[in-house]
Amino acid sequence: MIDKVSAVFIATVITVFLTACAKETPKCSDDETVSLVRKIILDQIGGSEKLSEEEIKENMKIELPRATAFDEKIKKYSCEAKLKAGNSYVLPITYESQLDDANQHIVAVGGINRADLFNVSSWIAQSIEKGRAEKDTSTKPTEIQPTPEPKEQPIIASTTEPTEKQIIAPPTSATEPATEPSTEKAQDLQQVTWTPSFDCKKASTFSEKTICSDPLLGKLDGALSENYKYMLGSDIGDGARSELKSTQKTWLSDRNKCKDSQCLIDSYKKRIDEVCEYPVISGIHPECTSSSDIK
Repeated sequence: MIDKVSAVFIATVITVFLTACAKETPKCSDDETVSLVRKIILDQIGGSEKLSEEEIKENMKIELPRATAFDEKIKKYSCEAKLKAGNSYVLPITYESQLDDANQHIVAVGGINRADLFNVSSWIAQSIEKGRAEKDTSTKPTEIQPTPEPKEQPIIASTTEPTEKQIIAPPTSATEPATEPSTEKAQDLQQVTWTPSFDCKKASTFSEKTICSDPLLGKLDGALSENYKYMLGSDIGDGARSELKSTQKTWLSDRNKCKDSQCLIDSYKKRIDEVCEYPVISGIHPECTSSSDIK
């Protein structure tokens, strides 16, 4: 059955689940049917093993399920419903619920293409990430600082009033200069050296030769390769991972149509940021490099 599903998945998602025997065909709105529909879609997206049952139900709802037809000969309901992913994304879906000759419950979902799966995965990931962040904020205990013991202050005789500068400015050490937070990040980025992701000795096309001869393009190519590997290894789901690979191939084809360096630079900067925009189901996003960080 796995081979059959994989072959059909290119155009649509058609997956069948068998459950325990039943005397009557479960209806479209029955909990058992709805749960199996949700499970079928999640299995196609991937990554659900890291989600709790509560998170799945809250962020992937099957709303307004209803029967559009019933075939008494084969005991099959034809159903339709609204799949709500996250807070806003709504996708009309169709599915079937029937009993086979052994009275086993069969559920089949069809008509969901790859783009639909990617959108569902994206909205679920964003909603879960937001929910976890809000939960962490609301449940984080407030740290109670111990009340310091009052200390007796020495009395110092002075003939002049302290100035504002004397009150506010803390003592500084000549051997420990202050460092601005923004400069620390800049220094970290300066230490990163990106190089072309391929062997320049084997460069054959205009794009490859230009990348190897232009220092900025060499950095952009290396940074994109790094971001791409990070996202492929992240928990973005099987559907999004396939989409990422497919769009990367399309981008490479478009990149090779460039006729000058500026075209290549613009193409790389756009792709570097696009790759980093893929949502992560677990909420733990890899630290990607932004195109604005590469000088």
